[in-house]
Amino acid sequence: MHWGKKIALFYIGFVILVLASVFFAMNQKVDLVTDNYYEKELKYQEQIDKSQRTKTLKEKTDIQLTDKNIKIKFPLLPDINNSKDFILFYRPSDTSKDFKVAISTDSLGIQFISIENLSQGFWKIKLYWTSHGIEYYDEGMVNVP
Repeated sequence: MHWGKKIALFYIGFVILVLASVFFAMNQKVDLVTDNYYEKELKYQEQIDKSQRTKTLKEKTDIQLTDKNIKIKFPLLPDINNSKDFILFYRPSDTSKDFKVAISTDSLGIQFISIENLSQGFWKIKLYWTSHGIEYYDEGMVNVP
C-alpha cells in the first residue's frame, strides 16, 4: 500500500472517530439541578436565611431510613401542617423521579413516608415549612437499598 493511501485512511478514520464522538455526546441525557437555574440563584440568599433560622431552633430535624419508611422528625412548632409546607425528594441522577409530599406530621412532629415506590439509590430530601409566618428549610440524604 502506498504511503499516500495510508495518510488518507488515517485522516478518514480520524474524521469518523470525531463524528462518532460528537454524535455520542449530543445524545447523552443532561439533567440540570433545576430548569430555572438562574432565577433560583438570585433567590439563594433567602434559602440561606431559612437554613440559618432552622439552625437556631432548639430541636433539630432528623431524617432516618427504616426498613420500610423514611422517618422525618420536625421541631415541634405550631402551624407546621399548613398547605405551603412540603418535602421535596430530589434524585440527582434522574430529575424525572423528583416529587413533593405535603407535610402532615403527627402530634409528636413525626412523619413517615414509605420507601416502597422509591427507586434504589441516593435521594436528597429537602424540607420546607413555615411557622407563624417564618419560613424554615433543612435537608438530609438517604440511600434507599
